[in-house]
Amino acid sequence: MKIKPILLLKMSVLLVAVCLILSCVKTNNLDFDTKVRFVNTIDEKPQDFYLNEVKSATGISYSANSDYVVAAGDKEYNIFAKNTTTQSVSSSVKYSLKVGRNYSVYYLKKSAMDSVLNVMEDDLTPDTANARLFFINLGYTLGSRVSIRNETSNPVNITLGNGENSGYIKIPTGKNSRLYFNLIDSAQVIDTISYTNFFKGKTYTIIIDGVNKGASKGKLKERLIANN
Repeated sequence: MKIKPILLLKMSVLLVAVCLILSCVKTNNLDFDTKVRFVNTIDEKPQDFYLNEVKSATGISYSANSDYVVAAGDKEYNIFAKNTTTQSVSSSVKYSLKVGRNYSVYYLKKSAMDSVLNVMEDDLTPDTANARLFFINLGYTLGSRVSIRNETSNPVNITLGNGENSGYIKIPTGKNSRLYFNLIDSAQVIDTISYTNFFKGKTYTIIIDGVNKGASKGKLKERLIANN
């Protein structure tokens, strides 16, 4: 049977439309996932993390974090951490997670007696020309604010107190990406971050911490997490 040209054209247009719709649906599913990761910054027992009653990360130890997990968006969650040994709830917080957003849940100490969960939204929008850094100071034992700087024509020069963050800062990659940290009341003691191999288009979180045990209590240290 011979197909008329006009019918063939209509069928072709319909096929293209169907392909476009399927492509959009697939893209939207990828773009609108809500993702959550869990970060343990307390030098105590490992923690299990829950979104409502669903265990979403298991045995996250100090200085470790989970990968991002997918959760339903536009929904309020009771987020809580449990001590893996006793299964007692260490801390909890209620938070509404939005569709298409990325979040980090930090288990942290505001003081020696105050362990809390803090939820922060992550911005992973890439900058194709630079790396992006997000500094957060969670060093409750540190004796003063922390100074952060580098040596480039686009300088980083900020100070952060306990609980403060820098927002997202663009830095060049390569040999000019070296960062220097020191407590502002100990300017003669300068720490250089051990990781300087930053890549264009990538976003990194740098957690500023302080030793909270033993003779080195209050000593500055840093931890880097590659976000994407």
